[in-house]
Amino acid sequence: MILVKKFNIPLLAINLINALFLSIGHAFNHQFLLLGSLLLFSGITLFSKKKYFLPIMLFYLPWSPILKMNPGSHTLFTLIVPVVFIQILLNGCIKKTKFEISNIFFPLLLTVYTLFVKLLNGASYEPTYLFFIMMIFFIPIYFRKYKDEIDFETCILFLTTGVLGAAISAKILTNFPHMLEYINIYEWKRVGLIRLSGFYGDANFYSVHILVSIASLIITLRKTSQKKWASLQIVMIMALLYFGMLSVSKMFIFCIVLMALVWVLCFLIEKGDIFNKLRTILTFFLVLVVISANNLFSKQLNLYFIRFGMVSDTQTLTTGRIDLVVMYLEYLFSSIKGLFWGIGLTPEYLNGSSSHNTFVQILYQVGILGTIIGILWCGMVYSIISNKIKLGIFEKYYLLILVFSFFLPWLSLEMLFFDEFFYLTVLVLLARNYLAGIPNGGRVI
Repeated sequence: MILVKKFNIPLLAINLINALFLSIGHAFNHQFLLLGSLLLFSGITLFSKKKYFLPIMLFYLPWSPILKMNPGSHTLFTLIVPVVFIQILLNGCIKKTKFEISNIFFPLLLTVYTLFVKLLNGASYEPTYLFFIMMIFFIPIYFRKYKDEIDFETCILFLTTGVLGAAISAKILTNFPHMLEYINIYEWKRVGLIRLSGFYGDANFYSVHILVSIASLIITLRKTSQKKWASLQIVMIMALLYFGMLSVSKMFIFCIVLMALVWVLCFLIEKGDIFNKLRTILTFFLVLVVISANNLFSKQLNLYFIRFGMVSDTQTLTTGRIDLVVMYLEYLFSSIKGLFWGIGLTPEYLNGSSSHNTFVQILYQVGILGTIIGILWCGMVYSIISNKIKLGIFEKYYLLILVFSFFLPWLSLEMLFFDEFFYLTVLVLLARNYLAGIPNGGRVI
């Protein structure tokens, strides 16, 4: 993995400095510093080359809940995207770029469909809906124009740095009482259970960023020949594991175990430099020795025992999620209208309770007909991004690690209306190209 590229480091450094300003501004509630940080984020996003738009957004993804002046306002992370979209469209018009009509057919079809369902149900048109519709137009147009310039390793460098930076910042900022409006700390004093969730209100969402970062580093580690960069990536993986453990998320443990099993199997069986494999194993072993010597994970392991009900009977395996899924499925199969049409991408819950399942959420929101259109949209995006090169058997297994890290959490989270639904999905597609042997994630060179 080429971690250090002259055209990456200055931009990454500016983003890190801005994240520091953002953290200090929130820590001391310094409005001028916050405003400066938000303006700098806007400048970086709008005036950087558009091939860096995705890496920049991946860096700020874990910071997005605090990219605002106060807790009650909308995050600039989402608000900046329509401006970038307009920039790309205007740039295309100036250069007389021809946009494929097929790029807007399925987005337009899904828009018309959901508008009709909303009208049928008398639902309102919330900002969440408008941003979702904007994204289904933006994604294919952006990748049609810039897919050959987007570098997967750059995306991972920005993502992992952003995730680690946000995790460290959130842990420090928990000491400032007014920041608890942004940072949710779940505490169950009766059993001594404390869960951290970064800047997100949900520990499982926080875990998804960490899981995807770990899986992505495992993929790039496979192609790393220089031992100093391999060692750095291993240290980053262990640091991410530490912060992931602080979430005390059962989903996080399930995914990590599955990812580890697939990786170890591939690592041991796949052909490769035996000395490189020994170095990797030795580095992991040394890091584990340091962790064990400092008892870094001992407290977290005890908390996991509590969560899995091994210490007390206060926790269940699925924490009531199966009951919620059953409730939604019973509703859908008892209502032909709901099953086939859905409710039209309206951010509402059944009986006031989330299904905690993205697959069920999609069916509830757009029904069977809308789901089919959504699948066709995904197929279109895949056809735009994919380099059409077949993966080898081991490449498929490494891609499976990333699939586990992102799509398995869909079984316990509703992600449809979150930015992760789009940005991390396209990252999986870029990873597929990278594993096929295309250095920049999309161009045969």
